[in-house]
Amino acid sequence: MPGSGTPTAARPAVMAREARDRDVRIYDRHAVGLYRQALLTLGDTELAGQVVGDVITAECVRTPPPARDDGDADHRLAVLAYRRCRDLAGGTGWRTRVPVRQLPGSTAGCIDAYGLSRQERGALGLVLFGGLGYLQASQEAAISAAGMAALLRAVLRKLAASAPDPDPRVPAGQRDAES
Repeated sequence: MPGSGTPTAARPAVMAREARDRDVRIYDRHAVGLYRQALLTLGDTELAGQVVGDVITAECVRTPPPARDDGDADHRLAVLAYRRCRDLAGGTGWRTRVPVRQLPGSTAGCIDAYGLSRQERGALGLVLFGGLGYLQASQEAAISAAGMAALLRAVLRKLAASAPDPDPRVPAGQRDAES
Protein backbone atom coordinates (compact mmCIF):
# COMPACT_ATOMS: atom_id res chain seq x y z
CA MET A 1 0.00 0.00 0.00
CA PRO A 2 2.08 2.87 -1.19
CA GLY A 3 1.52 6.08 0.67
CA SER A 4 -0.46 4.58 3.55
CA GLY A 5 2.22 5.56 6.05
CA THR A 6 2.40 2.12 7.73
CA PRO A 7 4.36 -0.68 6.10
CA THR A 8 2.27 -3.76 5.40
CA ALA A 9 4.40 -5.94 7.72
CA ALA A 10 3.91 -3.52 10.64
CA ARG A 11 0.10 -3.27 10.26
CA PRO A 12 -0.73 -6.48 12.28
CA ALA A 13 1.54 -5.33 15.11
CA VAL A 14 -0.16 -1.93 15.18
CA MET A 15 -3.61 -3.53 15.15
CA ALA A 16 -2.63 -5.90 17.98
CA ARG A 17 -1.31 -2.98 20.06
CA GLU A 18 -4.49 -0.98 19.45
CA ALA A 19 -6.66 -3.96 20.46
CA ARG A 20 -4.57 -4.49 23.62
CA ASP A 21 -4.81 -0.80 24.50
CA ARG A 22 -8.59 -0.91 23.98
CA ASP A 23 -8.84 -3.99 26.24
CA VAL A 24 -6.83 -2.23 28.96
CA ARG A 25 -9.15 0.79 28.72
CA ILE A 26 -12.18 -1.49 29.06
CA TYR A 27 -10.70 -3.12 32.16
CA ASP A 28 -9.65 0.20 33.71
CA ARG A 29 -13.03 1.77 33.07
CA HIS A 30 -15.32 -1.11 34.13
CA ALA A 31 -13.56 -3.56 36.46
CA VAL A 32 -14.27 -1.72 39.73
CA GLY A 33 -17.96 -1.24 38.97
CA LEU A 34 -18.34 -4.85 37.85
CA TYR A 35 -16.62 -6.05 41.01
CA ARG A 36 -18.89 -3.94 43.20
CA GLN A 37 -21.96 -5.16 41.33
CA ALA A 38 -20.90 -8.81 41.68
CA LEU A 39 -19.93 -8.39 45.33
CA LEU A 40 -23.25 -6.71 46.06
CA THR A 41 -25.15 -9.46 44.26
CA LEU A 42 -23.22 -12.50 45.49
CA GLY A 43 -21.71 -11.39 48.78
CA ASP A 44 -18.54 -13.36 48.06
CA THR A 45 -15.22 -11.73 47.18
CA GLU A 46 -13.82 -14.75 45.31
CA LEU A 47 -16.92 -15.19 43.18
CA ALA A 48 -17.03 -11.44 42.52
CA GLY A 49 -13.46 -11.57 41.21
CA GLN A 50 -14.38 -14.51 39.02
CA VAL A 51 -17.33 -12.59 37.60
CA VAL A 52 -15.08 -9.65 36.69
CA GLY A 53 -12.60 -11.93 34.97
CA ASP A 54 -15.30 -13.76 33.05
CA VAL A 55 -17.11 -10.61 31.94
CA ILE A 56 -13.98 -8.70 30.91
CA THR A 57 -12.71 -11.76 29.04
CA ALA A 58 -16.02 -12.13 27.24
CA GLU A 59 -15.92 -8.48 26.25
CA CYS A 60 -12.28 -8.35 25.18
CA VAL A 61 -11.62 -11.78 23.74
CA ARG A 62 -14.91 -13.10 22.46
CA THR A 63 -16.32 -9.85 21.09
CA PRO A 64 -14.46 -8.78 17.95
CA PRO A 65 -13.10 -5.22 18.37
CA PRO A 66 -15.08 -3.71 15.47
CA ALA A 67 -18.33 -5.14 16.91
CA ARG A 68 -17.84 -3.41 20.26
CA ASP A 69 -19.82 -0.31 20.94
CA ASP A 70 -18.21 1.53 23.85
CA GLY A 71 -21.28 3.76 24.15
CA ASP A 72 -23.43 1.02 25.66
CA ALA A 73 -20.61 -0.91 27.36
CA ASP A 74 -21.85 -0.01 30.88
CA HIS A 75 -25.24 -1.59 30.24
CA ARG A 76 -23.91 -4.56 28.29
CA LEU A 77 -21.27 -5.42 30.90
CA ALA A 78 -23.72 -4.97 33.80
CA VAL A 79 -26.12 -7.41 32.14
CA LEU A 80 -23.28 -9.88 31.50
CA ALA A 81 -22.22 -9.57 35.16
CA TYR A 82 -25.80 -10.05 36.36
CA ARG A 83 -26.16 -13.20 34.24
CA ARG A 84 -22.80 -14.55 35.40
CA CYS A 85 -23.75 -13.91 39.05
CA ARG A 86 -26.99 -15.76 38.49
CA ASP A 87 -25.11 -18.69 36.93
CA LEU A 88 -22.57 -18.84 39.75
CA ALA A 89 -25.26 -18.60 42.41
CA GLY A 90 -27.12 -21.63 41.16
CA GLY A 91 -29.42 -20.78 38.28
CA THR A 92 -33.11 -20.31 38.92
CA GLY A 93 -32.94 -20.71 42.70
CA TRP A 94 -30.47 -17.87 43.11
CA ARG A 95 -33.09 -15.37 44.21
CA THR A 96 -33.82 -17.09 47.48
CA ARG A 97 -30.46 -18.56 48.43
CA VAL A 98 -28.39 -16.80 51.04
CA PRO A 99 -24.80 -15.87 50.25
CA VAL A 100 -22.08 -18.40 51.07
CA ARG A 101 -20.33 -15.83 53.22
CA GLN A 102 -21.67 -13.00 55.31
CA LEU A 103 -21.67 -9.73 53.41
CA PRO A 104 -19.11 -7.25 54.66
CA GLY A 105 -20.50 -4.36 56.71
CA SER A 106 -20.24 -2.11 53.69
CA THR A 107 -20.36 -3.80 50.30
CA ALA A 108 -17.30 -2.53 48.47
CA GLY A 109 -17.60 0.79 50.27
CA CYS A 110 -20.94 1.67 48.70
CA ILE A 111 -23.95 0.45 50.69
CA ASP A 112 -24.88 -1.85 53.54
CA ALA A 113 -26.71 -4.66 51.78
CA TYR A 114 -27.39 -6.74 54.87
CA GLY A 115 -30.99 -7.87 54.85
CA LEU A 116 -31.47 -7.62 51.09
CA SER A 117 -32.31 -10.75 49.11
CA ARG A 118 -30.17 -11.79 46.15
CA GLN A 119 -32.93 -10.63 43.82
CA GLU A 120 -32.95 -7.22 45.50
CA ARG A 121 -29.14 -6.99 45.38
CA GLY A 122 -29.11 -8.10 41.73
CA ALA A 123 -31.69 -5.51 40.73
CA LEU A 124 -29.88 -2.80 42.66
CA GLY A 125 -26.60 -3.79 40.99
CA LEU A 126 -28.11 -3.51 37.53
CA VAL A 127 -29.47 -0.05 38.26
CA LEU A 128 -26.67 1.30 40.45
CA PHE A 129 -23.58 0.00 38.66
CA GLY A 130 -24.95 -0.77 35.21
CA GLY A 131 -26.98 2.38 34.84
CA LEU A 132 -30.00 0.46 33.60
CA GLY A 133 -33.43 1.94 34.05
CA TYR A 134 -36.05 -0.08 35.88
CA LEU A 135 -37.63 -1.18 32.58
CA GLN A 136 -34.35 -2.58 31.28
CA ALA A 137 -33.60 -4.17 34.65
CA SER A 138 -37.06 -5.75 34.74
CA GLN A 139 -36.51 -7.34 31.34
CA GLU A 140 -33.17 -8.77 32.44
CA ALA A 141 -34.52 -10.05 35.75
CA ALA A 142 -37.60 -11.49 33.99
CA ILE A 143 -40.11 -9.68 36.19
CA SER A 144 -42.76 -7.15 35.26
CA ALA A 145 -41.90 -3.46 35.12
CA ALA A 146 -44.31 -2.80 37.98
CA GLY A 147 -42.70 -5.63 39.94
CA MET A 148 -39.24 -4.14 39.39
CA ALA A 149 -40.44 -0.69 40.42
CA ALA A 150 -41.93 -2.16 43.60
CA LEU A 151 -38.76 -4.16 44.24
CA LEU A 152 -36.55 -1.08 43.89
CA ARG A 153 -38.87 0.97 46.13
CA ALA A 154 -38.66 -1.77 48.77
CA VAL A 155 -34.86 -1.80 48.48
CA LEU A 156 -34.71 1.96 48.93
CA ARG A 157 -36.96 1.76 51.98
CA LYS A 158 -34.78 -0.96 53.52
CA LEU A 159 -31.62 1.00 52.83
CA ALA A 160 -33.13 4.18 54.23
CA ALA A 161 -34.29 2.35 57.35
CA SER A 162 -30.83 0.88 57.91
CA ALA A 163 -29.00 4.17 57.32
CA PRO A 164 -27.21 5.58 60.33
CA ASP A 165 -28.79 8.48 62.15
CA PRO A 166 -27.52 11.68 60.46
CA ASP A 167 -26.98 13.50 63.77
CA PRO A 168 -26.69 11.17 66.74
CA ARG A 169 -26.77 14.14 69.16
CA VAL A 170 -30.42 14.90 68.32
CA PRO A 171 -32.93 12.20 69.32
CA ALA A 172 -35.20 11.08 66.47
CA GLY A 173 -38.33 12.34 68.24
CA GLN A 174 -36.94 15.86 68.59
CA ARG A 175 -35.71 15.95 65.00
CA ASP A 176 -39.13 14.91 63.72
CA ALA A 177 -40.84 17.53 65.92
CA GLU A 178 -38.51 20.27 64.66
CA SER A 179 -39.33 19.68 61.00
